[in-house]
Amino acid sequence: MARAKSLKVEVPKPGTDRPELARVGVIAAVGFVIGVAWPWLSGVRLVPSPPTDEVAENAIAPAPSGSPSALTATAPPLPSGSGAEEAAPVRTSEETVKVSDAKITTCRDEGGKKLKECDKVPFDTVARARLGALARCEAAAGAADMLSIGFELDFSKKSVVDVFAGKSTTFSKEKTRGLVDCAQKEFASVTLDGLDHEHERYTAFYFVEFLPPGAAEKPAAEGSAPEETQAASGLATVAWDVAVVRDTPEEGKILTRLRFGTRVVVTGRRGKWYEVRFDAKGQKGWVHRNALGL
Repeated sequence: MARAKSLKVEVPKPGTDRPELARVGVIAAVGFVIGVAWPWLSGVRLVPSPPTDEVAENAIAPAPSGSPSALTATAPPLPSGSGAEEAAPVRTSEETVKVSDAKITTCRDEGGKKLKECDKVPFDTVARARLGALARCEAAAGAADMLSIGFELDFSKKSVVDVFAGKSTTFSKEKTRGLVDCAQKEFASVTLDGLDHEHERYTAFYFVEFLPPGAAEKPAAEGSAPEETQAASGLATVAWDVAVVRDTPEEGKILTRLRFGTRVVVTGRRGKWYEVRFDAKGQKGWVHRNALGL
């Protein structure tokens, strides 16, 4: 009987059964680089960009009369020397004022009870020209300050029953009193008869910025007119992680912030901003159009 072939048993040396960590590290690093670079190279956006005013001229803005959409495209930067330099600022030749839009802060019923929601009274139609006349007030001579001025409107008497300065006024107390006196004279003969309203009394505020002769004004586009709020309606959804809601477009006070997916009701439009009702109480504010989607 043939002798069985002997078996050879090899015992591995210590360390020979461990993985090659250097090779594993190289593979992991290559995978990480590919994972980070691939979305950037292919143009895929993993998260939305924040709202921006730099949109292409042919971008599609949300259409509030139905379902606003947020299809916008970022415009490429203009090359230097392309003729896009800013125009020289226009300077005032005399005392000038810039008047903000009216802001209704409170309203009351016939019994004097303060109400939660106020309608928009068209007080601008009688107030704006008279506020512009404050530039001729003696207290405004050479002024470069801000006047916050309030009005108590009483529709039972069809008149402005009080004129007073607000806390945001930057004039001295003496000049503030002089400007309020001028305003009282301007509004003494004002009648509220014919102005649409739902309630008995309102408090309205304006910001009046005074510019002395020679002050720089922001140049207006040729043939352009101040933007007005246009009526709009429909539903929209916040398309960004967080949408800022302001009390006025552009630089207005921040009222709240809405999370992605929040449903809002569109009630108006002014340029690139939409007025929306954002809670069950009917509170309204302005949101940039890029922040709204289907």
